[in-house]
Amino acid sequence: MTAKPLESYSREELIETIKSLRTRKKYGLVWEDKPEQVVEDCKKKLPVVSEVANRAIDLTPNEPTHFIIEGDNYHALSVLNYTHAGRIDVIYIDPPYNTGASNWRYNNSFVDAQDTFRHSKWLSWMKKRLELAKPLLKDTGMICITIDDYESATLRLLADEVFGQDNYLGTIVIRNNPSGRSTVKGLSINHEYALFYQKTNSSVIGRMPHTDSQKNRYSEQDENGYFEWENFRKNGTDSNRADRPKQFFPLFYSAKNKTIRIPDVKWANEEKSYDILEQTTGDEIELWPITADGIERVWKYGIDHAREDASSLMVKQRNGKIEVYRKKYLSQGGSLPRTWWEKPEYSARDNGTRELTNILKIARYFDFPKAPEAVKDCLRVANAKKDAIVLDFFAGSGTTGQAVLELNKEDGGHRQFILCTNNENKIAEEVTYPRVKTVITGKRADGSEYSSGIPANFRYFKTTFVDRGDTVDKLRRELSPACEDMIRIREGAYEKIIDEDMFKVFKNKRGLTAVIYNRFELDDYIAELEKLETNAPVHLYVFSYGKDGREDQMPKATKHQYESQPIPEGVLEVYKRIFR
Repeated sequence: MTAKPLESYSREELIETIKSLRTRKKYGLVWEDKPEQVVEDCKKKLPVVSEVANRAIDLTPNEPTHFIIEGDNYHALSVLNYTHAGRIDVIYIDPPYNTGASNWRYNNSFVDAQDTFRHSKWLSWMKKRLELAKPLLKDTGMICITIDDYESATLRLLADEVFGQDNYLGTIVIRNNPSGRSTVKGLSINHEYALFYQKTNSSVIGRMPHTDSQKNRYSEQDENGYFEWENFRKNGTDSNRADRPKQFFPLFYSAKNKTIRIPDVKWANEEKSYDILEQTTGDEIELWPITADGIERVWKYGIDHAREDASSLMVKQRNGKIEVYRKKYLSQGGSLPRTWWEKPEYSARDNGTRELTNILKIARYFDFPKAPEAVKDCLRVANAKKDAIVLDFFAGSGTTGQAVLELNKEDGGHRQFILCTNNENKIAEEVTYPRVKTVITGKRADGSEYSSGIPANFRYFKTTFVDRGDTVDKLRRELSPACEDMIRIREGAYEKIIDEDMFKVFKNKRGLTAVIYNRFELDDYIAELEKLETNAPVHLYVFSYGKDGREDQMPKATKHQYESQPIPEGVLEVYKRIFR
């Protein structure tokens, strides 16, 4: 078809053309989006969760409750957008690497190397889940995604699009396969990547624990901590006098008194030259940051800083040449993470597969499970503090759950994990859940002892669905009771106090959560709540056909403090945004 000449366009047509051009993608990733059945299903039915009560573990009262959601992670993430929006500190995921080895499904069919749309399917699949995951993060939150070469380039562009290019923090290369993985063509692969993104610029990168070699180097100690002696003359980038002229100045050194004095100077000529206002006295000599071959370098820091820290400087004579050294202290809280990791503990075979086999006491059940130490270090980089909530929506064998439990044991933390996985080949029931249970209790499924255990609380939920129905009112009536477990997850309240058909009350250390399905008996239910022996606040969820949480009906003179909101309106509002 011949294009219409621009000069023949009407004003309105030109405006529409300009609008279209402005919305067209100018740079980034372009692929053919592929419809996905689990997403299409949500046009007819809404996801909720239901607890498998006989799998609950309650060993630590007043501590957070970890949980798993069994089901497609698109549906699980939809539920979490109601229960945990803006509450997650760290997301760690290890999605299928799309190697063409038929290790993941799209629309119930394995995607293999012969599928000409496998990259487009993978990108469509990942984007939908990353877009659901982003609102879950706190403003200070961070996401870590591990990947290998098959999709590393496309993932970087996709993550730039979802989280923003400016929020990319860096990529760590992890030597997770020391023996190498053979390929049909190309090199033997030893590594994978961990990409880190922040949600906003308020995130803080965590510090890595000092290694034994680092600790051994810092063998001396004073009142400020452990330190080593480091040459005070700067080398490497920006170390020449022309680069940092204000860091080129003399030190006056007295060999007799073993003291260093920094003279006063007066800067001139745009701070590129100066006059020394003092002279050496007694046996003092001038020391300059000049190398043995006469190159004018600079000191590690400027003259004011040097004067303040003169007592931390020392002069040593080596090979007939005098050198100035400074105390370099072992940094508090660890060191800034580096981008190349190669600890033996990161080996997926030696510390991933073998660890999982040791826990489950069954033959190899899961391909290439992560080594717990690799996940723990990724969580450290993502600054998973002692009270962090950690989400893994590609939970697989459950390594992230084990990693969080072990971190809590190491530092006395109270971190909480949320795992989401499907039950393909019964992985959730026969791998993820038994693994977490064994780590918590220390007992394997056969009764044998794995460890002394890491006591914790744990719950198991499955995704299920509510039909949208013919009318919104009918949907509200059917959705409300199905939201009960979503409310419990949202409030972290699992201990049942009252369990009636129209009235449920749950308790945690923060207070009470009450769910009321018969809004006409509100006064009677409030009266029952007032009889409970606690002064804790009460979070009320009251059934309504609209946005009325019945706040105006709350009694004024009560011993409890009540906060009321309607159900299922909160869930519907979230799902309207997600499913449009």
